[in-house]
Amino acid sequence: MTEAPSGVDPTGHVVLDIGEAIGAAVVMGPARLEGLEVEIRVAHGQWDGTHAVFHARHTAAGAVVAAVFPHLVEGDWEIRLRDNPEGPTASVRVFGGRASQVAFLT
Repeated sequence: MTEAPSGVDPTGHVVLDIGEAIGAAVVMGPARLEGLEVEIRVAHGQWDGTHAVFHARHTAAGAVVAAVFPHLVEGDWEIRLRDNPEGPTASVRVFGGRASQVAFLT
């Protein structure tokens, strides 16, 4: 029997812990980002290593590649590929009780 590392669901399912002033961010990317890590920070804050991995996920509309940040304080956030300080960033506004979606195209 093999077991996934703690906190990883091999099915791609994600549990969102949202409500009131807590929301989530779903970062969509092209297939070439699958397996890469993306990190997030409060807009203009410090990069603190908070990250997620792009995974292929199955939806009613077909397969997508996405990384999910399931528990974020409402406000403006910035996203970049992890360990790529000069790379492009994307911005997303997170609203309490909702999952916001943003495309990350490189």
